[in-house]
Amino acid sequence: MRDRKERGVVIVKPVWWRQACFTLFLVVVSGFFAVVNRFGPEVSWGGTIVMSIFSLLSMLDQVFEWSRLKIDHQGFSLRGWFRNQKFKHHEIEDFEILEFAGKRLLVVKLNDHARGIRNLPSQPVPFPCSFGQPIEEVLEILRSKIDRTPRPRK
Repeated sequence: MRDRKERGVVIVKPVWWRQACFTLFLVVVSGFFAVVNRFGPEVSWGGTIVMSIFSLLSMLDQVFEWSRLKIDHQGFSLRGWFRNQKFKHHEIEDFEILEFAGKRLLVVKLNDHARGIRNLPSQPVPFPCSFGQPIEEVLEILRSKIDRTPRPRK
């Protein structure tokens, strides 16, 4: 986690050693496909190329911090590989932890106006932003950074 106090920006990013281990795993799998010939050279080359690309993307993600949660004066911006979510401060009622399939998951409870605009049901919206950090610490950061200043609705 990184906090830029001077601008009021908080960035929650993945735990570096977990992402480094995942990248190393992808490199090892890529090496496995490079030496295995049981399925033919096409599958071997294809697996090597695909896994090499994934490991390169994972390494670049770690270096350039593509996957992260950014909290600033505009709101909460969650970027991942496959999904981006943005919520403004005035759209959020609260954050909470729900038990889902045996795992604890952070969710955001949006107010009625925000759910209506986004055409969402009344259930909380999954907000998977812990990036390997302890979920209680991330929840504490999220709740403390909600700006409750009244704003006009647009």
